[in-house]
Amino acid sequence: MSHGVGVTEALQSLPDAVYLLFALLTQLGDLWFYFLALTLVYAFGESLVDDALSRERVAVVIAIALGALAVVAGLKAFFAHPRPPGAETLRPIAWLPTALVPLVESLATGDGFSLPSGHATGSAAVYAGAALVLRYGRDRTRYLLAAAVIAVVAASRVVLGVHYLGDVLLGVGVGLAYAGLVYWVTDGGANVKRAFTLAVLAAAVAAAVHFSVDTLSALGGALGGRIGWTVFGERAAAGTVTSREGAVAAVVALTVGGVFIGAAFAGETPVVGFVGAGLGLAAVLGAPLAARRVLRKDLVG
Repeated sequence: MSHGVGVTEALQSLPDAVYLLFALLTQLGDLWFYFLALTLVYAFGESLVDDALSRERVAVVIAIALGALAVVAGLKAFFAHPRPPGAETLRPIAWLPTALVPLVESLATGDGFSLPSGHATGSAAVYAGAALVLRYGRDRTRYLLAAAVIAVVAASRVVLGVHYLGDVLLGVGVGLAYAGLVYWVTDGGANVKRAFTLAVLAAAVAAAVHFSVDTLSALGGALGGRIGWTVFGERAAAGTVTSREGAVAAVVALTVGGVFIGAAFAGETPVVGFVGAGLGLAAVLGAPLAARRVLRKDLVG
């Protein structure tokens, strides 16, 4: 029995259908999923659900996601712990169409260091942070939903064989602690600048531990968010938000911000990661201002 307490090995006998189900569910804790979701919610802001999803509060959750990303990158480099054997290999599934194998492989496998689980840490920080900061619905409902998603994501990493049980337990603990710290420092999610400043500090420490594309991307994104909120954010959050403005802002954020952020994570050098993530986050936060300018031109025309 390994330090995975035998759980990882025991789950290898689960049916293929369950394995594929968890390959899909684990995306709830992937960077692309919750950054995309947060970008869209930020763009539409209060036009979705009054003040419950104000851009200020969504920006705090974005900052939590960036800070958690930095913490994970630093801890992985510090512990340098290997993944379970076979983590990089897709389980053989006889009935899976050949055309779908590359897609499923990208969803269900993992590489790099193992401790802590990035999916578990990120999901715990983001979903717990959202439950604490966003005021939509009842408190108890938000907390239970966040707990359910976090548990599913954490379990999925072990079911897929890409993490040991200890990896996800530590990840959940770190993620919850970071979300709680941000909530406390920002007076319950009321101070966006403090949230991004904390993310900058976390990323700076991670970069000092290990100078890499991941740590520099986190640092660039945190700095871009801190500067972007100061320059664009407060004005972007002011005034009444319409669904039309939100739609245009979403297009701007996903195209402009998406290009820069995509370049950051696809790039092979820390400098590209730093610059791309920084410009991408600034573009996301400034998208509502660009939308207002576009709509004003349409009205004038």
